[in-house]
Amino acid sequence: MFNSNKLASSSTRQDSILSRLAYLLSAQAVEGLLSTVFFLYLAWINASDYGQVMYSMAGGAVIQTIIQFGLYYPLVSKLGNLKGPEAKKLIISVQIIKFGLFALCFVGVLLFAWRQKLSVELSAVLALICLGFSVEALAETFFAGLRVSGRQNVEARIKMTGSITSYGYGFIVAVLGFGAIYISLFKLVSGITRIVLGYQIYLKGDSRTQNLSSWWASVNTMFKASLVFALIEILGVIYNKTNIFFLEQQTGVNGVAYYSATWNILDALSILGSEQFLGWVIFPLLATLWWQDRKRAGDLIRRNAQWLMAIALPILFFLHSESSLIIGLIYPAEYGDAVWMQKYLVWTILISFENNLFSYVMMVAGAANLLLVFQIAGTVVNFILNFTLVPMMKLEGACLVIIFTKLFIACLTFIYCRISFGFVRLKDFLFPVILGALSLGLFLGLQPIITLHPAVVITIGFYLTALFMVGPKFIESFPRKIS
Repeated sequence: MFNSNKLASSSTRQDSILSRLAYLLSAQAVEGLLSTVFFLYLAWINASDYGQVMYSMAGGAVIQTIIQFGLYYPLVSKLGNLKGPEAKKLIISVQIIKFGLFALCFVGVLLFAWRQKLSVELSAVLALICLGFSVEALAETFFAGLRVSGRQNVEARIKMTGSITSYGYGFIVAVLGFGAIYISLFKLVSGITRIVLGYQIYLKGDSRTQNLSSWWASVNTMFKASLVFALIEILGVIYNKTNIFFLEQQTGVNGVAYYSATWNILDALSILGSEQFLGWVIFPLLATLWWQDRKRAGDLIRRNAQWLMAIALPILFFLHSESSLIIGLIYPAEYGDAVWMQKYLVWTILISFENNLFSYVMMVAGAANLLLVFQIAGTVVNFILNFTLVPMMKLEGACLVIIFTKLFIACLTFIYCRISFGFVRLKDFLFPVILGALSLGLFLGLQPIITLHPAVVITIGFYLTALFMVGPKFIESFPRKIS
């Protein structure tokens, strides 16, 4: 069925995909390194400024997701079949939608600041950072076009330039002692850099001869195509960030700073597994396999569910047991509350891994509308928990809110996939759970004798040795490829 020419072509495309992914990862590495150093510096020099910036970053993430509106999925699908003026017309149609959403969102930000009775300084920081996130959301439209045309190297250069100028500006004003309002402009610097370079490269020489009715038809089609995905993404960002807004009301920006100190560490690990591994690798594989070979797709789902738990457990154990060391090395002494909060929040890593896997399964299986219902239910639960737990338990309540919300939605997605497809059963997780319990017992026995750090090292060594030597007999090998 396959001739040698076709196989060679496939191999070439695979190499190309890997190189394109490498470009994007390099840009993300630059962004991650600079942002980590920048935010750590802010945390050290002024907890209040850091808290205000992190509070506003949470708001900006919500605004960015709303403006993105799930348009990426239908945009990429359509761009693959369009060239030249038609592709540019589609890009501009998406920008029209985003501009409209941006206007509504910015008014909403101002009303939110007024309704929450935020200080003038915090209101200004919130508005400026949300503005920066909004401009970045507009630039993402150009990046979609570059990806479809295989120009990820150009995208990577633009993003690296934006990151360097953005955090370079942020460092300069922070070192010079300027306040949070001036510091908050760093996100806008990034957004302007990205959108200017993206516009110049992707829409250079664009013709503006389209009539109004033609634009409106394209805008209307794209808006409808993205609606369900947009709502799923927006609700996901909302329930991940709302506890920060409730926390600020109860503890001020310092409480937000202490919570964000550990959340930034844990969320980066969650994104690595949930977004980059599952979203960039597993989801495309499932999208292809689901309709071609349901049995192989089910095997891929089951093995990933098992190994995601197996890999998450030692990460959770290390971050929990060494939270004092980790926070103490990174942050000043006043961030002591982040130590015990990290012991709570580590569970979000495992929950996010599993929930994202089953959410992608639902999307592939055509159950996006039901997934939206689950997201709505989770958001309702999230608000109920925020109104009850945060005022009563402050920082601890904020931690419990995000854990219980994620767990609730994860249970819904797992139960649906278990009943509808039967790929994953509770007993499939038995081996990692038993191994984890045995390792915990070993740790509890060793710690009083050889102290904490050596006990942690020996326990993790025992767990990983048993996992990779004995584990494949119970949960098969780690899914490296589809063959």
